[in-house]
Amino acid sequence: MKQSWKTVGLALVILTGQPVQVMVAANPSAVSEHEEWTLATVPTLSVTGVSGNTHTVQIETNNPLGTEMKIEKSGDPDFSVFDVVQDWTPHNDRDTFTLDLQDAETVYVHIKARNGKGIETLYSETLTLIQAPAMPTLASQESTDRKVTLIVNPVQGAHVYKVKRSDWDEPKVFTDLTFTDDTVLPGRPYTYEFWAENSVMSNKNTITIWTKPAPPILKVQNVTTTSITLKVDLNGNSDDVLIEAKREGGNPVVNGTMIEETGLKENTEYTYEARVESSNHEYSEWVSKTFRTGTMPVTSDPDQEFDKAAEDIFSEVVYQVDADDKGAWVDVSVTNTRGMDVRGTINGVTQLLSATPVRYGDLEWNKEYLLTVVVSDGTRMREKQYPIKTPEKGTTEEEAFRKEAAQFIQSINLIADGQLNSGKAWIDVEVPQTNFAVTATIEGFSQEITKKARFENLDDNTVYVVSFEVRNGKYSYRAQREITTPNRTTPEVVNISKSGNHLQIEVLTHSELKN
Repeated sequence: MKQSWKTVGLALVILTGQPVQVMVAANPSAVSEHEEWTLATVPTLSVTGVSGNTHTVQIETNNPLGTEMKIEKSGDPDFSVFDVVQDWTPHNDRDTFTLDLQDAETVYVHIKARNGKGIETLYSETLTLIQAPAMPTLASQESTDRKVTLIVNPVQGAHVYKVKRSDWDEPKVFTDLTFTDDTVLPGRPYTYEFWAENSVMSNKNTITIWTKPAPPILKVQNVTTTSITLKVDLNGNSDDVLIEAKREGGNPVVNGTMIEETGLKENTEYTYEARVESSNHEYSEWVSKTFRTGTMPVTSDPDQEFDKAAEDIFSEVVYQVDADDKGAWVDVSVTNTRGMDVRGTINGVTQLLSATPVRYGDLEWNKEYLLTVVVSDGTRMREKQYPIKTPEKGTTEEEAFRKEAAQFIQSINLIADGQLNSGKAWIDVEVPQTNFAVTATIEGFSQEITKKARFENLDDNTVYVVSFEVRNGKYSYRAQREITTPNRTTPEVVNISKSGNHLQIEVLTHSELKN
């Protein structure tokens, strides 16, 4: 950096007749020494390690030992506001210094040098230091037999949150603090890792959650005059669950997935209850079913049972369509799933349906869509489609009311039943809590309904049209729904004969035979 050399000055006197050599000798040279400093070179910075929130930075330079350097840091890449980390401190090549960052903080650092005459270099290229967000913690967790929900506490500076189940190849991203996994099966443990990221990943948190066991499904295996054998469908539970069975006043025995009981009375109804216990010592709900002993073996049709359960679930599907300036969406929910797997698909997006509404967004205004609902018990599957039309952009007040009223009518619960062997039936109309005024009419008879009303003295085994009128004080909307009353007519004995020691009774009935 510093150099020196000599300068010789010659005083020449021109004297006539004297040789040059004499003149030089007569005027000896004057000698002086000068110093000149070369410019310092620009040092560079690099990260050599991160421990927790402490970042270690190394200086690389080819300047002489002890060259003074100035280090600055800022939260802005343009250094409009900055702090001096070190103010003209002597440094050598491979010197290091440390900076402590806050969680998710980004810091920009640069350096410059100066020589012994105080001439400064340009700043180095900026080094960017990024601290990972803090490890997220779990705010709450919830599991059902076919769904796990994790809610994490917010982490400052996190751009996204990610979660990876132990049996997944890739993590999944969620941005609203809530993650739902609807690909689980009942009665099993699932382990999840979850973390936060900006451009750097936080430490991972881990949790193991058990799904709830699903209620089993009871199916008749065989019924005789004095015995009943039932088969337990595990309904997706793992094979290591324990099955419990009970009957009031009885002692059914569980053998594997079979429930057996002998020594019963002839032509008598017996109600059995069953539940399962998972390896996590959690119990499913009790399920019950009534069977009657008989002179002939009676077997149930699992397909018919499933079809009836599926139809009941389809009748409980509720959807609500809405829109704003950004687009349209549909909220869908379903109750009374009976332990079934129920999924809905709109516009290619499939989601698990439950009593909590799920949203299908990014839909176009004034366009027809199909909601496809699929019900499955793991063996059988049924589907039903619901046509949906999204509203136009800028829906009027009356149109908005009509849309809401139409969906409200679909949410009204209709229940048909009747007294056995009476030939008569009734229909109960249950209305969810609402500010609307609701009137229901069946066969010309009308009732104002605030919560629940019954229409009695109806014929059994008959299709009835229920007319609804919904009012909000300014507009009114009318729509109809159908419901079929069950058969409650007394069976007719058409023939009795004797075969050996047994009586054979032929009965004419339109009712479904009990198992």
